[in-house]
Amino acid sequence: MQIPVITPMPFANAPYSRAMYDEEWIFVSGTLGMDYDAHKLADGAGAQTELMLRNIENYLSKCGGTLKNIVNYTLIISAHEHLPAVLEALSKHLPCKPTGTAMIAGIAIPEACVEMQVIARKSHQG
Repeated sequence: MQIPVITPMPFANAPYSRAMYDEEWIFVSGTLGMDYDAHKLADGAGAQTELMLRNIENYLSKCGGTLKNIVNYTLIISAHEHLPAVLEALSKHLPCKPTGTAMIAGIAIPEACVEMQVIARKSHQG
């Protein structure tokens, strides 16, 4: 069985897939709080986190899922001072409590405050 891939990619010639899915699982690549059409980041860590979640929600929807289906995430925060705003936005807008890993590390786009990749299971309703 071939696994469907969600496109278009936010960046030309990106060496990865935006999302891949089958009947049960959805894998969403690292996603930023960016308007990918305009290639513009939202202002500040909280706003970037909210836009990041809307982007992830959009990709999940195209794969037949929702934010409630997330079972695991990897969260990258670019600096410790962004942590409170990121956690506040996640607590407010993420409708489930999946397992997760968070780290303070560099992000490929230096102005980005937060990036998250997720794994979702369509039968899971967090």
